Amino acid sequence: MDETRMQEADAAYAAGDWHTAATEYLSAAASGGPGSGLALMKAGNALMKLRRYDDAVTVYLRVAEDSTYQQRASLDLNLGAALAASGDHSQAAEAFRRVLADPAYGARYRALQGLAGALEALGRTDEAIQAYGEAARDSGNPDPGRAWNSLGVCLMSQGKVDEAVSAFRAAIASEDYTGKGKAAVNLGFAYAAMGRHTDAVGAFEAAANEYGHTLNEAALAAYDASRQAVESARHEVVEGWRTGELPPVFAQQTGVDVDEIDAFFSRSDEEMREVDKAARREERAHHRSERSVFVVAGTWVAIVAIIVGALGFAWVSGLGYPTQSMTVRGLLEAHTAGKPVEPYWVAVPTADVDKEMSNLPPKVERYELGATERSAKTSSVEVTVILEQGAPLTYKISLAREGVGWKVNGITNEWRSTGG
Repeated sequence: MDETRMQEADAAYAAGDWHTAATEYLSAAASGGPGSGLALMKAGNALMKLRRYDDAVTVYLRVAEDSTYQQRASLDLNLGAALAASGDHSQAAEAFRRVLADPAYGARYRALQGLAGALEALGRTDEAIQAYGEAARDSGNPDPGRAWNSLGVCLMSQGKVDEAVSAFRAAIASEDYTGKGKAAVNLGFAYAAMGRHTDAVGAFEAAANEYGHTLNEAALAAYDASRQAVESARHEVVEGWRTGELPPVFAQQTGVDVDEIDAFFSRSDEEMREVDKAARREERAHHRSERSVFVVAGTWVAIVAIIVGALGFAWVSGLGYPTQSMTVRGLLEAHTAGKPVEPYWVAVPTADVDKEMSNLPPKVERYELGATERSAKTSSVEVTVILEQGAPLTYKISLAREGVGWKVNGITNEWRSTGG
């Protein structure tokens, strides 16, 4: 190994010149072989900084060929990250499992977090939930907030909203977690899904005001919808008088205040003049109040118009909760697990659901979500099912809006995916 080149590469890496660092590390390693592992490992790290993930995978695999390189767990951790970034989540999961199999490796939470992400991408959500939970609870994890937030997102995708709320709150409570704003937004979505709109408004406002997080279009639409729900509940009244407030019969029938009649016959002339002055002051104040009411009413009209506009934009853009991808993931997970799939479908006969579901393989253990086409009332999601043998199969899952969210209403096989 060329030590001079190594020193030049280290200096470039420290200066943030990843391209020069990668070039010099590779030059220092020369043709590889025993003793080249450290230079190749650092070259892979520099390539990761450059987002050249496929090249990083190639270099990390060359490190494995150096029998003298001892940091095998660290190598597998970096290799797993590169494989996941390049889209090979299955091999990434295997790399992270090798790290976890090494009892001497101290930072298990890193491998658990990486494994969970790979499993989630593979659609193996139950396993991902378990791995995220272990990463969050790992006593060696200095910043468990990221794992808690990811756990909450996985739980939300399976409809386990109560558990997701606990996970998001744990993420926000993690002292050193820098993504508190993101977790607060996710908490707002969870509360909104539960109908706890006051809590949802508080979570969205904490994300923006306390944690400085910019709300995206979906978050703004959910925030406005929850605020509107809170305002509607606040102004809702029951017809008739309130419980325990039965007005006097005389006043109810004639509109005359009985107490005022009694006071009239007991007042002196001076007292009556004072009452007259007070009545005039009250009348002037009432006129001013009426003008203020018009101003306040105008302000509220403007606010409502803004809210309606935001909700209208969200509707036309195809935004909703649950989202199209969440519904499709839930459908595929339930199908593979042998659980009822009807909750993910629009209201159609069971026979029609069974017929449509028969288009899918009996089990969909590995799949990838592709492009999503959105509109106000209909959407579609492309799904590629990866089989153990044979070419991948591509399906188009159609969805229709139901309430504020999305439900499946059809599955078709894109036969061109098989070359037929």
